[in-house]
Amino acid sequence: MLISQYMESLGNDFMIVDGITQNFEASDSNISKLSNVNNDLGYDQLMVILPPQDDVSDISVRIFNVDGSESENCVNGIRCVAQYVFDNKLISTNELIISINDDLIIVSKIENSLLKVEMSNLSFEKEDIGLNNDAPNFLEYEGSKFLFHSLSVGNPHAVIFSEDRDLNIPDIGKKIQDSGYFKNGINVGFMEVLSKTEINLRVVERGVGETQACGSGACAAAIIGIKEGRLNNQVKVNFQRGSLEVIVDLLKNKVFLIGDANYRAKDIAIEL
Repeated sequence: MLISQYMESLGNDFMIVDGITQNFEASDSNISKLSNVNNDLGYDQLMVILPPQDDVSDISVRIFNVDGSESENCVNGIRCVAQYVFDNKLISTNELIISINDDLIIVSKIENSLLKVEMSNLSFEKEDIGLNNDAPNFLEYEGSKFLFHSLSVGNPHAVIFSEDRDLNIPDIGKKIQDSGYFKNGINVGFMEVLSKTEINLRVVERGVGETQACGSGACAAAIIGIKEGRLNNQVKVNFQRGSLEVIVDLLKNKVFLIGDANYRAKDIAIEL
């Protein structure tokens, strides 16, 4: 019997599995079983907490989409993992160092369920993004051309500036994902700039579809907005059910994200 937690941030839903205090192997078979758990809770990503794989981090984390594919990063999910670790006193400090795919992410507890994530794995290199060398930076869709800006924040993102709220965002995002431009798939964000300090954002996530919020997508959109001169370095990112704060320091190649993490259901038993 496996004990899991169901958590969320801004409607972005996660299953948290603690592989430190209980025996759990993140095998293909077990991940497939968890992807097909039949209950009323559901989730966008599965976050598996594992022992550290190096001398620097406190824990390591593996992330799986509902289709069973593995993801390189999920900032909203990372905050939920950190909240669980702090609440269950798996570490004795208010700062947690997490290892994901050789990247280190630092999460600090601000107060109650509010946490700050620090990342320094930003890249515009095609190899890091998984962008094919001959791929264009636009998609033609129903007579319109959609220009996208690509980057990696530990996972790959394409960001589109758009002020048309009537766009079929799930369909356009899926077409970019299916274009073959990106070797490892892509998360697609649609950003509406409201001011130099505030944006609206919708994200079609790889292996999931459109979600109600996306932390790494918020970071990616803020970085592109700053790089293109449309935003200041501190940005409020609005989603359907709330907002996140993103602070970017391009000179130091760092991005900080502040947001909450909450429980939906605790200690749910699952039979594997």
